[in-house]
Amino acid sequence: MVIKIEPLFVSVLQKCPKEFQLLFRKIYQQLKVVDKPEEVKGIIPIKGEKGFYKLFIDKSKVGLRWNGKMLHINTFLYCQYLDEEYD
Repeated sequence: MVIKIEPLFVSVLQKCPKEFQLLFRKIYQQLKVVDKPEEVKGIIPIKGEKGFYKLFIDKSKVGLRWNGKMLHINTFLYCQYLDEEYD
């Protein structure tokens, strides 16, 4: 699968602890070898929103968009290490 990571996601990820970043890297590696996002544990489709998914890592949520060819890792919907909600 082709994956594009948006700059906003990267800027928040860099503020997270190294252990959390490692968890994300493991999921990223899994995403590279599957055909659909929902094949990876912790990713669920958002009801009523075709092509949009949530990725759960510990208590954090990440918004994903899949157009059938490319997966966009957009932004944190919630980051347990920050006091802001982006949802």
